[in-house]
Amino acid sequence: MTTVRVRLALDRLAPGSCLGIKLAGEEPHRNVASAIRMLGHTILEDNAWDEGDANYYLLVRKSDDNTKASDPSA
Repeated sequence: MTTVRVRLALDRLAPGSCLGIKLAGEEPHRNVASAIRMLGHTILEDNAWDEGDANYYLLVRKSDDNTKASDPSA
């Protein structure tokens, strides 16, 4: 569900805009980061903090080319 929420947030952004994402857990971090890359967006920052609880922060720049990012079959 986290990946879907991130995708919806990215879809609402203008091309070239940035989105900060806080994630709790290694699995959501892996899934979201993978989906962001598959959609053609750029991860500018990927930081972990409080490693005992596996919290992560991603800073993502939306692709200028919306073709791949807006294609639901991608």
